[in-house]
Amino acid sequence: MTESPAQERFRKDSFNLAEIGRHLREQLSPVEVRLPVTLIETARAAWAREELDPHSAETFEQTLMRSLAGQLALIGLVASQDLDRDGDEYLIRLKWGQIASALFAADLWDDHEPGNR
Repeated sequence: MTESPAQERFRKDSFNLAEIGRHLREQLSPVEVRLPVTLIETARAAWAREELDPHSAETFEQTLMRSLAGQLALIGLVASQDLDRDGDEYLIRLKWGQIASALFAADLWDDHEPGNR
């Protein structure tokens, strides 16, 4: 598939953004955040789930969705440890990459389907 000059620029820009991310991620320590119990349970379930469907060719969007689902599962791995609970929330220490993935997913969904919660 051929890309327009703008698409080629966007691809290069995204690569350069990734380079910035590679430099930043080693400089940032995990941070404690609060998440609702229901979201912690959802993340734990994603970690515990076995994906047995055979892999097949994916579109870019499908690859992105699978990657974001994997990030949720990795948060579930962290959440599978004993966490301190404060009312309807858990305190959990996440790496900045996990936080960034969650924020990125929120932005994607909010931009694509505003008000869909």
